[in-house]
Parts: sequence; C-alpha cells; structure tokens
Amino acid sequence: MEHITNNSINELSSTFEPEVSIKRLNRVLKNYLEANKNRTPDEILKESLPVNLQTKIQIDSSFWITSKTEEEIFSRMGLGGFSVNDSIYLAGREFLLTESFELLPADDTLLSYRDFLLRIPIVISKYLLYFRLKVIQINDKSIVYEIQSEEETPEKMYDFSFLKGIFEGTIMLFQVKNWKLVVEKTINSKVDGRYIDNAGEFNAKESIIRMEWEDSNLQVGKSALNANLPPRISQTFVISETDNKSNTEFSYIDLNAVINKSKELVIENRDLEAAVEVLNSLRDEMIVKHKAISKDLRMARNIQRGIIPQHIPDWKGLQFSFSYLPMQEVSGDYYDYFNFGSNKIGIMLSDVSGHGVPAAFITAISKLLFTNYKLDSPAEIFSNANRELIDLVKQQGYLTCFYGIIDSVYELKYCIAGHPRPILLRYSTGEIEILEGEGTFLGMFEDADKYFKDYKIKLEPGDKLYIYTDGLLEGENDRGEQFQQEYLIDLIKKSVDMNAQESLDYIMKVFKEFCRGTDQGDDITLLAIGVSLRMAEFQKFKTIAEKYYSEKLYHLACDYMYKAKEIFPTDVNVLFQLGKFLAKERKYMEASKHLEEYNSLKTSNADSHLILGYCYYKTENFGKAELEFIRAMSMRTGNTTAMFNLSKVYQKQKEYDKAIEILQKILTFDPNHTQSKKSIHNLLKLLERRKMNKSNP
Repeated sequence: MEHITNNSINELSSTFEPEVSIKRLNRVLKNYLEANKNRTPDEILKESLPVNLQTKIQIDSSFWITSKTEEEIFSRMGLGGFSVNDSIYLAGREFLLTESFELLPADDTLLSYRDFLLRIPIVISKYLLYFRLKVIQINDKSIVYEIQSEEETPEKMYDFSFLKGIFEGTIMLFQVKNWKLVVEKTINSKVDGRYIDNAGEFNAKESIIRMEWEDSNLQVGKSALNANLPPRISQTFVISETDNKSNTEFSYIDLNAVINKSKELVIENRDLEAAVEVLNSLRDEMIVKHKAISKDLRMARNIQRGIIPQHIPDWKGLQFSFSYLPMQEVSGDYYDYFNFGSNKIGIMLSDVSGHGVPAAFITAISKLLFTNYKLDSPAEIFSNANRELIDLVKQQGYLTCFYGIIDSVYELKYCIAGHPRPILLRYSTGEIEILEGEGTFLGMFEDADKYFKDYKIKLEPGDKLYIYTDGLLEGENDRGEQFQQEYLIDLIKKSVDMNAQESLDYIMKVFKEFCRGTDQGDDITLLAIGVSLRMAEFQKFKTIAEKYYSEKLYHLACDYMYKAKEIFPTDVNVLFQLGKFLAKERKYMEASKHLEEYNSLKTSNADSHLILGYCYYKTENFGKAELEFIRAMSMRTGNTTAMFNLSKVYQKQKEYDKAIEILQKILTFDPNHTQSKKSIHNLLKLLERRKMNKSNP
C-alpha cells in the first residue's frame, strides 16, 4: 500500500469534506467481498477513488468521506446484483447494538423505550453528517422525526434502510412488540418497500418518519442491562445472515462482550475528557495572553505609525514617493524627513537589526536622535547619533542608515552608514549611477565616526534617486531566487520616462508579482525622490496667483494656485496659500480641506491653525474651531487674534464665563485692545440681565 504522509492526509481532508464515517462503507464492503470471493477491496475502491484514499479507507476506521463518494461506491457494488440495501440495513442494526451502551445514562438510571428513542439522533450523528434527525413529536407509543439535510446533499433512499436497521436494534434491545417504521413524507421519488411499512408523500419539500410500537415494559440501564432481561433471552444477537444457496450462515454478537468493551471505552473516554478539559483550560489561557499581546502590538503599531510620516510633501520641485511593507505588526525600517529652514530638506532611511518590538523600540529612539541633530553634515549627525545609541541601547541592536540633505539648487550632501548604496537614474542619458560610500553600523562601534564621510552629488531635472532597505533585494520567488540589485536596476531603467510615484508603483508591482506565493522574510521599504521637469511652469502659476491675491482678486488667485497644485499636489506652501486664498473667497469648506492636509505635514504654523479655526467657526463646527485656536495660541505666545476668536466660539456655545476669562487674558498682553473691552462690557451686561430675569420670573 502507498505510504500516507501528513501532507497527503491534509490533501485528502481538503479534497473530501467529511460527511460520512467509513464505518458504514467498510461494513457493506465486508459483506460485498464475502459474496464476491473473486474480488479484492482495491478492485472495487479503485473504480471510484484515488490510490491514497483507497489506502486511507482500509487502514483508518475513523476516516470520513463525502456522501457522494460513498454513493458512487455503493452504486458500483450493486451492478452485479449485490443487495446494498440489505447490507446497509444490517449495518444500522449492528451500529445501534454497538452504541447502545454509550446512549445509556452514566449512573444506574433506567431508561424507558420512549426515552431511549430520544437519544437515537446521537447514533446518527456519529456516522452521518449530511443529515440529522430532529424529534418533532413524541407520545407514549409513537415518536416523529424530521430528517434535516443540506439541499446539495439530501438523504439517500438507502438511508431509510440504515434507519430501519437502527430501529430494529432498539426493538431487540427493549423487546418491543408490534412495531413499524413509517415514512410519511420524503424528498425522494421512491423508497425500498421491503424496509418501509408505509410510504406517504414522495418528492416532498421535507422528510418525516414515524416510529410506532404497541408495548414495551422493559427499562434498560448500564448496570442493570443484563439483570432486567428475562432468563429466556439469549445474551447474543443475530446481526447478519447470508444465504449461500445450500447453507444459511449466521453471524452473532455477544451482548456481554459489547457491554464490557463499552465499559472500557467509557473509562478511556473519561480520561480523554479530563485531558480535553486540561487542554481547553490551557487554550483559554493562551487566548487571553494572545489577546493581550495582540492589543500591545496594535498599540505599538499605532505609536510607530505616529512617528513615521504617512506623507512626505513636495519641496521646491522635489517629489517623494515611498512603499513601506512591515513584515510584522511593527517594523525595524524607519524613514523620515526634516525641515532645515526654507532652503534645505533632510531625508533619511534606516534599517534596524532584527524584527518586531525590539527593532521598533530602536526606531523610536532613532526618531528622537535624528530630530535633535539638524547639522549641515550628515557624517556629523551619524557620529552624534552613534554615540548616543551606544549609551542607550548598550550594543543590543544596531541600524544601517542613509542620510541626505538637499538644498534649493538640488545639491545632495549625504552619508551612508552600512546601508545599501542608493541608485541614481540620470534622465538626460538614461544611465544608472550607484552612489559611493559605505560607512559602518550605528549603535555598535564606538570608533564608527572615523568611517563616516560626506559625499556630494548634483541632481538635475528629471533625475530620480532610489533609496531602499535590503529586504527589497532579499525578496524570493517560489524557486528560492532572490530579487537582486540587477533586476531592480533593469526596472529603474525601464521607468525613465515615469515620474517618481509612477516609477515606484511599477517597481513594487513587479516585485510583488516576483514574490507571489512566498512569505515576506524582512521589512521592505523603497523611497523614490524625483526632480520635476515642471518647476518653471509651477513657479509661473504660483507667482501669478500671489499677484492676484495682492490685488484682492481672490477668485483668480485660487484658479492659478490650483494649477500650481496640479503640478506639485503636496507642496506645503501651495497648500497653505490655497487654504488662505479660499478662506478670503469665503469657500470655507474647501479651505478647511487644504489646511487640514497642510497641518498634517509637520508644518507647526500658527497662522494655518488660526485660519483653519476661523473656517470651522464660519461653518459652525465650534468644537474643532476651539481646538485650532488653542493650537494657534500654543504656537505663538500672546496670539491675541486667536484668543479673540476663541472668545467668540465660547460666546456661540453660551459659555460666557470662559469668554470673559479669555478676553481678560487678551488685555494682559494688550491693555488697549478695544474689541476685548467692548466684548467684556457687553457680556457683563448680558449676564446681569439674565440674573435679574431669574430673580423676577
């Protein structure tokens, strides 16, 4: 026989949805082979089943197959005149007598025949899953069951033979007199009349069977099963008979043997139940711990998302695009950008050793370090960061890093700390340059500063710079081949006429197709920086917009600023000015949208929060207006405009005491603030009138 491996068993499980225990099939197969001595199990099974399933059926008595598979095998058995229904009927009787001990109460309680019939659905569920019995009516001498089955796998005609055998087993056990099994309705078009006393409605929408009996005075329990049987009753049951023309052969089952075996199974079952209880307890404990860990990881992920920018704004003709694919909930890859005044911007990408929470912790430390050091030399930034990382992390982790500073004429000064060397695509020639520099890790060696060196390179319009972590090149396909730098360079060359975002999308699409069907083995980040070819056109639209704004032609100013935004959608200066222009045009909802985006890009501009608060105020969103005015006040000490607008919000919300308090605070900064004095006077008079109205209802 073919060896069954875990993989083949899994394959079988996915191919054959369990619906029928093979115990019924094996019983019928045994009878079939006795009647057909010239055939073997393999011969009858191979006609309907693959080899591995043939083997599985013969060696594993606990295996399950689909009802369709069982039906196909039964059909082939019946081709030579073998009575499948007879054999299935005998199997049902055998199963009932085998399972009878398990259906009885665990203690000395005795069951009547009526109560025992209520437990028959349990026997069915142990052998058939594609239908089940449900008791819908019960009297002293009759019980009615509904056969509930799935529409795509209804009960078969031979299932009634199986049920007849089961109920005949109960008759033998309880010595019931004058009984019959009636099919009142069936979804089938016919049934085998040899096993059904009366057939009612065929092709019905439901199947109903009724068991009737005249008398049953015997009660049966586990400990009293034999004691309650009359002396004349044999302790054996005939469970099958075969007529071989000349001789009639009988097979018997010893009831005492069945009971003893059942008792052994009960003891084993109790041990299993105790083991299951322990496993369930451990499982519940693991679920609780898993939920706690998952909650912590989600919190860590949200914190990390807060420190890693979700957008990098366009800056003076530079456009930034990135793809960030963490391997787990939290990542060891970290990228950021830094404003160096109005004429420089800093870009960095790092890769922390390891994965998960420890790596994410180091990225959080790195965020603080790189934010603190805004020096003109990336090499000096690395030297300072390396020293502090060693003090904080104690050489328990390290990171590779690229840090570059780009000025307004696109000169890039950069340093590499053990990171993959960035790839530069020259637009004018279509050639590739791999940036020089190596350096060493940050946070590992105290003398690392001697290896850090600044390099310079000039970027030209149309050029694109690609910075990435090594997880990109280590991505594998289903043959174990890695993505490799040569493949990446080839894709970059093909994207020469694309902008930064289009090029990145193209590369990552090919990368994901390359790695399809394999698990991600590392965090992956790719950052693309493109120098736009449309800087002159952008500057022209922006200058015209500013000219119209100064002339108070706000509508035209907005039109031209929108044209500038089409070229650089996330340029922070455009977003702010467009929000301001729209507010002057009294398009407060539109203005809010652009100012919200502007404020999300690490701008820290008190005026943007002031204007956004005013837009919220005009659209009667007083809760958000209050928050924006408070932010504007926190960014600029003595911001009396924000304070006065906040007092107006409080007045709209009828919080007059708060309004007076903030107006009085304005006067501490500007004692001659006329509007505040007038507002305080009016509010005090209002409060006095309210007080008088309350005292004189």
